Amino acid sequence: MTLLAETGGAASGMTMATVLSLITEVMTAAVGWIGIILNVIVENPIFMVGIVITFIGVGISLISRLLHL
Repeated sequence: MTLLAETGGAASGMTMATVLSLITEVMTAAVGWIGIILNVIVENPIFMVGIVITFIGVGISLISRLLHL
């Protein structure tokens, strides 16, 4: 897929509707991928352990940074 044509550096055939359509396609695909990943995580509780530990670590680091302001 070519977004810009080599016609004097101008965009050829790229209207705002086309750009918005492409952005919508990408966002729809990304939301679908996130849904697949979340389903795998929920179906396999062992993945939840890593995520919970990560959130705890982020929480501790944020609190410690706030206390050292």
